[in-house]
Amino acid sequence: MRLARAYLGEVTALEPALPTIAFEGTMKLYRRDREIHLLHLGRAHTEGDVFVYLPKEKVVITGDALIGWTPYMGDGYPEDWAGTLDRLARLDFTHIIMGHGAVAGRDWLDTFRGYVRDMVDAVRHEVAAGATLDQVKERLPAVLGPIYEKPFSVYGDYRPWRLGLLGNIERTYAMVS
Repeated sequence: MRLARAYLGEVTALEPALPTIAFEGTMKLYRRDREIHLLHLGRAHTEGDVFVYLPKEKVVITGDALIGWTPYMGDGYPEDWAGTLDRLARLDFTHIIMGHGAVAGRDWLDTFRGYVRDMVDAVRHEVAAGATLDQVKERLPAVLGPIYEKPFSVYGDYRPWRLGLLGNIERTYAMVS
């Protein structure tokens, strides 16, 4: 309770700063010997996901569009997400600094993007076949689990992956049905 009160005190004392600059699509910044690309590659976790790309360092910073475990899609754009990650994959980078999780390599992008695409495609297929939400939630863990449960499970605990998958199925089902 003490932490909650302290947090509330901090939040109420915040004074939001309005932006002084905006961009559409791409903006390049130059600081000393560093080139910084700000990229809006499409919708994923939010409508305004911005990726930071450092071409010289071959690093991309993704925010929550790419994380180290099952993504939360409850207010995201599952149908657009994989395409946004396809555009990210076209960049020349070796390291990913994600919104949550350890620094990753390109292989994690492939796994994450595969999960998003496979989950959305599977939900679409089930909806086209006339399945109810409950039927989709019952069937898809068995379809996607053998591929994604282990890589998306943190510390060997599969429960968060399963719960995340069910939530993602609900969001996707609502959008495609």
